[in-house]
Amino acid sequence: MAERRIQLDHAGFLKEFADWDDYEQNRNVRFTEPAAGIRELLSGDILSYEQRIQVSVDSGWVGSYCYTNGAVLCFTDSSEGWRQMKRGLLYCYWHDRIAYRARDFWDVPEGEKKRPFELVSSLTNEAALALPIARAEGIWLLDLLERGLTDGSLWWDGNDFYGAYLLRLYRKLKQEEDIKDVPPKAEAWEHPFGDLIDQWDDEEKLGNAILAMCDYHLRWNRDDTEEHDAEFGVPFAIVNPVEIHALEAVRSELGLSTPRVEHELLQPPFYPIPDFAKNITTEEILEEDDLLRRIIEMNQPWCDGLEE
Repeated sequence: MAERRIQLDHAGFLKEFADWDDYEQNRNVRFTEPAAGIRELLSGDILSYEQRIQVSVDSGWVGSYCYTNGAVLCFTDSSEGWRQMKRGLLYCYWHDRIAYRARDFWDVPEGEKKRPFELVSSLTNEAALALPIARAEGIWLLDLLERGLTDGSLWWDGNDFYGAYLLRLYRKLKQEEDIKDVPPKAEAWEHPFGDLIDQWDDEEKLGNAILAMCDYHLRWNRDDTEEHDAEFGVPFAIVNPVEIHALEAVRSELGLSTPRVEHELLQPPFYPIPDFAKNITTEEILEEDDLLRRIIEMNQPWCDGLEE
């Protein structure tokens, strides 16, 4: 199959998603109605299992809207744009937390196993973005990826190098032994994701790996094909090098520098991440967002296994 090359198109991204946000029906379906539904469900003192599932679903809609709105805002108001992306991250994180806990209550016929979650690009992109701007949430998501390999709670496609890259990166962060037998069906790591780890100790080769990864990002940030899924197709990742952000966050935490290279993907407003974006705390967001705060208050004890 001939390789395709897609140039970075900030203008096209802005037109597509600014128009998307201006369309009232989109805003109603993706934000206004789900937010109103959550608020109604949380108006009581207790939640049923079914109500928690609906809160999870609606939180995912609200989070995706905030992500997209934030990505568009970054071009005109970087501070508010990154703030909205972190807000979206927190809504989607709680969508994931509730959904994963709900799995404990699935009725499974005798002799059958619980159906696993599918590892999807939204989960991997969330984990990658979370590491530099919401570390605690990012670590939980990476733990979920790691557990999914060992307990069967996640279904991994045999060629999901993105998820496997994040798992290998996480093991670097924990300073644990690298594992290259993931994804399970991958026999070789001659892949841009693999080179980001395999060239870890050689800055020149790592710089070349970053360039190759940026090319790969632009090649697979839009439509799926029969042969390949678009790993970076979620709106907040289309022109945002989240996988490079994750790499830099881990290396920085380990006291390592990351080679700076020139590539069209690595430019404002998404690269480098502004310092203020890294310093936006979850507490700040919760002070501004009473709905998100209520979601956490009503669901954290249940998600932590303290309530049935």
